[in-house]
Amino acid sequence: MKIYFILLSVLIGSGLANATIQTTANQDKPPRLYVKTYSTHDNGSVYRHYLTTAEWDTTFSGTINWSDGSAGSGTWTSHDVDDEPTGEITTWDNDVTWSWATNMWPNTFSTMVQTYQGSTNTYTNQPVPILWQHSDIDISTYNTYYNGYVKELATERRSAQAVIKLQTGGKATSRLRNLFKLTVSAGQTSPGDPNWASAIEDGYYYMYENTSGSGIPPQNINLGSYGALNPNGVKYLILPDNDDVDVTPSVAGVDYYSFNMAAPQKYLSYFDVFVQQANPGFSLYLTSYEYDEGHAFWRFRTTAPADALQYISPSLTTLLATPWGFYPTNNPDPTITNGFTVPGVLQNDGPPTAHSYNVIRTFCIGFPDLINGLEFTRGLSVAPPEWSVISYNCVSAVRSAGFAADIFALPEDSSPQNFAVTLIGMYPAPGMIIGPFLDTNDVFYSSAPY
Repeated sequence: MKIYFILLSVLIGSGLANATIQTTANQDKPPRLYVKTYSTHDNGSVYRHYLTTAEWDTTFSGTINWSDGSAGSGTWTSHDVDDEPTGEITTWDNDVTWSWATNMWPNTFSTMVQTYQGSTNTYTNQPVPILWQHSDIDISTYNTYYNGYVKELATERRSAQAVIKLQTGGKATSRLRNLFKLTVSAGQTSPGDPNWASAIEDGYYYMYENTSGSGIPPQNINLGSYGALNPNGVKYLILPDNDDVDVTPSVAGVDYYSFNMAAPQKYLSYFDVFVQQANPGFSLYLTSYEYDEGHAFWRFRTTAPADALQYISPSLTTLLATPWGFYPTNNPDPTITNGFTVPGVLQNDGPPTAHSYNVIRTFCIGFPDLINGLEFTRGLSVAPPEWSVISYNCVSAVRSAGFAADIFALPEDSSPQNFAVTLIGMYPAPGMIIGPFLDTNDVFYSSAPY
């Protein structure tokens, strides 16, 4: 689907006040979930004593400071001493450095240089050891193994934090507020796990422990400043285009946990304008108030799933994806005697007796605009005004629905015939591949000041 951006422009005629013209399309950027920064500082020791009086002592330290779009480096050092009962002492030294040029998540590649037992090797295109985690621990654990044959004391002071941000995407100048779905899970890390000490002892140069974690209930996970997840681990957010927001998961009262986030889902919403001209084509009625047997109607729709729509009143969701038109009740019929003014009524212009049309234009709107448009439509259904060929007819209702959804650049014509001619002039079908009238491939942005 091609999307075009429309800017408020020049007057094209008396029926084109506040009209818009098409400009060159710019890229509609997708949302981007990324690690903005990751920092960790780690140091500690593991001491093991065997009944044979052998001892094994390990000390370690390391640091990583990574920032999206910046160059950086990191280090990891471990030193092992094996003191055998025979008096033989053996040492192992493991030193690792990472360095990387300016790069963007997820392209976190570095050059890793490892010196182990005096032998140095260089590895290219190695991932920077970035973990989606939070840690703030200062612990000491004591374990025994094999019926007391091995006694172990391990200590660690570790701080780590990954900051996760969401770029909301959209066109370069758009500020539409769209609906997003973020899915998150988190697990608590247990540094006392035996694997933790073993990983250090075995000279792991990656700066994380090989530990298991227990699942954290979704309701205990907060997403940035936006509050807790729902029981399904989901948070729906309404965010403006071209924003960069902090969505780092956090868990109160837990000092060591990792988290995962699925790719963000962005849901778009639309306002469709339909017109059936009495005389299909480019001909204009000379008098805008001339009685016109054509018809104009509208539709609001969204790609948001039912799970997200549960937070909206059913009185509004039942109006979604259905074309609606404003009609005279024909009781009595509008005539010159009553000034063509009679009670009005909102009607479903969709199936099974769908109203025909020869003009369609689609506008991209924000999710709050969608709700406002549905509320207008519901209000027109609950308390319809009088229908009048002069003051408020089907075209007027379409314009009002558009205004409610922040679509302000719509023709000021009052007859469906002229409204359609002006509409396709304001929003031409690019390339006239389908149009100029039935343009179903293109989506236009409103000229509202977002």
